[in-house]
Amino acid sequence: MKSYSEKIKNLDYSQIIYYLIILLLLRIDLVFLNNTPTGGDMGAHVVPIKYFVDNFASNLQINGWSNDWFAGYPLYYFYFPFPAIITYFFHFLFPFGIAFKIMVVGSIILNIYSIEKLLRRENHLFSHIGIVCGLAFVLTESFTIYGGNLASTLAGQFSFTYSLAFGNLAIYFLSKSNHQYRFILSSIFLAFCLLSHLIPFLIYLPIYAFYWLLKKENFILKLISIFIFSSLVTRWIVPLIYNLEFTTNMSYTPYTKVKDLIKPDVLPVVLILILFLLVNFGYKKIIENKIFSFFEIYLLFISTFLYFYVPEGALWNGRLVPFFNLGIIILGFKILDLIFNEIVEYQQGELLTKLTIFISLSICLYIFYDKWSQYSSYNLFTFGVIGFSIFQLIKLLNSTFKLINLGVFVFIISTASFLPHWVNWNFTGYEGKNNWVEIESLYASLNKLPPGRIMWEPNSDLNKYGTPMVLMTIPYFTQHTSMEGLYFDSSITTPFHFIAVSGLAESPSNPVGGLSYINNEFEKGVDYLNDLGVDYFITYTESITEKANSNSDLIYLFTSEPFSVFKIESDKVELVNEKIEIFEKISFLERTTSSIFRNTEYKNFFDQAYKNYGYLNNYRVIELPPNIEVNSSIKSNLEIRDLTISSDKISFTTNRPNELHIIKFSYFPNWEIKDGAGPYRISPSFMSVIPYSNNVVLSFERVNLETYSFYFALISLLLSLILFRKIRND
Repeated sequence: MKSYSEKIKNLDYSQIIYYLIILLLLRIDLVFLNNTPTGGDMGAHVVPIKYFVDNFASNLQINGWSNDWFAGYPLYYFYFPFPAIITYFFHFLFPFGIAFKIMVVGSIILNIYSIEKLLRRENHLFSHIGIVCGLAFVLTESFTIYGGNLASTLAGQFSFTYSLAFGNLAIYFLSKSNHQYRFILSSIFLAFCLLSHLIPFLIYLPIYAFYWLLKKENFILKLISIFIFSSLVTRWIVPLIYNLEFTTNMSYTPYTKVKDLIKPDVLPVVLILILFLLVNFGYKKIIENKIFSFFEIYLLFISTFLYFYVPEGALWNGRLVPFFNLGIIILGFKILDLIFNEIVEYQQGELLTKLTIFISLSICLYIFYDKWSQYSSYNLFTFGVIGFSIFQLIKLLNSTFKLINLGVFVFIISTASFLPHWVNWNFTGYEGKNNWVEIESLYASLNKLPPGRIMWEPNSDLNKYGTPMVLMTIPYFTQHTSMEGLYFDSSITTPFHFIAVSGLAESPSNPVGGLSYINNEFEKGVDYLNDLGVDYFITYTESITEKANSNSDLIYLFTSEPFSVFKIESDKVELVNEKIEIFEKISFLERTTSSIFRNTEYKNFFDQAYKNYGYLNNYRVIELPPNIEVNSSIKSNLEIRDLTISSDKISFTTNRPNELHIIKFSYFPNWEIKDGAGPYRISPSFMSVIPYSNNVVLSFERVNLETYSFYFALISLLLSLILFRKIRND
C-alpha cells in the first residue's frame, strides 16, 4: 500500500476544482440553508427519514412501525435504510433539513466519484475523462424517476443513486484495485449497495459474482468478505424476504418500445459507437488497448435483455434504463478517451489545438452565462462555475489532453436546461415558496384539533407549495397522521386508500395499476372514510368542498383558504358483526411467489379482500391458520375506552371480551396481543383480535426470525474479525 505522503504527492489537485464546480452546480449555498427540502417525492421523504432519526436510530433500531401514513405501516422493512442512517449521522452536526440535503448531494457526488474510479487507468491516477463521464451520466435529463441521475435524485430517488454508486465501487475494488483488502472493501460496498436499493444490487450481483470467482485471492480474505457482507445485510434482508406478501404490487405497465430504452440524450453516443466500430482501425485499437471491460458490456446486455424479457410483475422494466445509460455512456467515453489521445498524438500544431479548445470553451461558458445570469439568486452558481472553469483552464494549459476533457466538461454543464431550476426549487425548501403561508395556517388550525387520521384531496396544483405531495407532511408538522404517504409498496392498505380517495378528488392520481377506481362517486368515497377509520377529511377544490358540505356524514369544522376541513364520526375499533369468509393461510413459498409474480396459480389474501372491499357491510374476509375457527359477533353495543396509540403499542378497554374485534390499523405479523387470540388479517387490510379480558394491549415486537438474523449477523461479524486478526498476524 502507498503511504499517506505518497498519496498526497500523487494527488491531482485539478480534481478538487472539478468537484468544487460540481458542488456549485448542486447549489452548495442552498444546502446549508436551514429549511425543509421539497420537490417531487423528496418533499415527502423527509417524513419517514425524520421518524427514523427521532425514533429508530437513537434506539439502535433499523426498522419498526410508524403510524404516520396508510393507517400504519412497517417502516424500513421494505424500503431502504441507508440514506436514513447517513442523515442520522449528519444530524449530529446539522439541523435535520441541512443533514437531509447533505445526504442527497452526497449521493450525486459519490456516483460521479464511483464512475470516475471505474475509468481510471491506474489506481492512484485521477481520471479526467472519468469525471466528465460521471457528470455526463448524472446530468442526463431524458428521464426523471428511474434513478441514478440528478433529475431522478431530486425527484426522490437518492436511494437508487446511492445503490448505483456503491455497486460501482464494489465492482471497481474487485476488478481493478490492487488494494490488499480489496475483497473486504468490495463486500462492504456491495452490502451498502443492497441496503440502499434492491434493484441495482440484483443487477450488479451476477457480474460481482463473476469477478469474485475469477479473481485469485487468499481464500481467507474471500471468506472474510462473505462474513462481512452477511453481517451487514442479514438483519435487514431476511425480514424483507420473509414478509414480501405484505407489500403492495404497484402493477406498473411495462415499456415495449426501443425508444423508451434508448433515450434521446444517449442516442448520439450510440451512433458514435456504431460509427467507430464500423471503422476498421477501431477494432484493432480496442483490442490493443483493452479499452472496454466486461462490466459495461454486461450492463448493456443485461439491461437490454431484461427490458424485453423480464417477467411482468417481478421488475418494472423502466428501472433498467439507468443501467443501459451507464453502460453506453462508459463505452462512449472510453471511445472518446481513445479519440482524444489520437488528437494529442497526431495534432499538427499544439497552439492551434489549444486555441480551438479555448474558443470552444469560451462559447460554452458564454452560453452558460447567458442562460443563468438573468436569475440574481443564481449568482454564486453562475459566476462560481465560470470562475472555477477559467481557473481550471489556466491550471491545465500545459496538457492538451486535459484541456480537451475540460472542454467537454464545460460543454455538458452548458447543455443543462431544467436541472438548475429543480435544484433551486428543492433546496429553497417548503419555507421558500410564496404560498407556504397557506399550509402553515392550515397546520396551525389542525394542531388545535384532537389528534386523528386525515385523508386529503390530492391535486397536482398543490405543487405550488413545493410538491403535489405536500400534505404528506402532516405528520411532520402536526400531531396528526395522513392516510396518504409515499412508500406505496410498504403498506397493504395502500390500494384501498387510493380506491377510496379516487371518489373524493376532482383529479385523483390513481397510481396503483389494475384497480377499479370510483372516480366521481363521492358518496361511496365517504363510506370508505368510515371503513378506513379516518377522522378528518381536507378538501381543496371548490367542487369537492361543495359535495362535502352537502354530505350529512361530513361535519364541517373550519376553512383555511383554500382548504376546508371536515370531521367524520368513525371508530378505530369495532366488533365484527358481518358474515365471515375464511381464507386459509397458504404456505410461505406460495405466499412469496404470489406476491412477486402476478397472475400465479396461488390464491392470495389481497385478491379476496379486494373483491370484498365494496361489500364490507355484508361480509369480511379473515385469514386464519389451519384448524382455527372464529365467529362474528351477534351483538353491537360495543364500548371502547382509553384508546392509546403509539409507534409500538395499541391499548384500549372493551366491554365485549371473547368476541371478534377489528382494529383499523394495517396488519403486520409483528403485532402481538398480550391476552387474546390473533391478530388475524381481516379485510380490507386490518387486524382482528379476540381479547380474553377487558384490557386489550397489542405491542409491536421483534419476531424470532429477526432475532435469529441479528445473531447470525453478529456471529458473521465475529468470525470475520477473528479471521482478519489471523491473517494480519500471519
